[in-house]
Amino acid sequence: MSVDLGELSHDTNLVNKLQQFSDAAFRIQDMVELVNNPALYDKLSRPDKIKYNLLLSFSLNSLFWMYLRAEGIDPSKHPIRSQHERLKKAMIRAKQIEDRNTIMPHVDKEAAKRFVRSGLWEPKQKRLKRDNGKQTEMS
Repeated sequence: MSVDLGELSHDTNLVNKLQQFSDAAFRIQDMVELVNNPALYDKLSRPDKIKYNLLLSFSLNSLFWMYLRAEGIDPSKHPIRSQHERLKKAMIRAKQIEDRNTIMPHVDKEAAKRFVRSGLWEPKQKRLKRDNGKQTEMS
């Protein structure tokens, strides 16, 4: 780290924590540049695009929340909180839509037709016996 800390440069705990913070900030910057690739976004399906947008929005919102905390500002009193809540609701709604499309049972029409057909079908021998039984009763 190239920052002159003066007297605090002897505090190894502080220097280590600042170095970790700096490394994490650069890793975050690299990840943001990686996910901001239009070619990647164009290849996604519509549900994946929704997930991608929500994840990216939530991540950036969380980063801004951390920035406010680092600056000593209480984010719970900042307008970012309402955006955070709005994103949570959008994520819940997207999850409900996905669950509705994937978890709900679907009727297999062909299987249902086979069940109905086999339930209504009678073998010829049973029909003949039933028909013969009716004829003997009528006699």
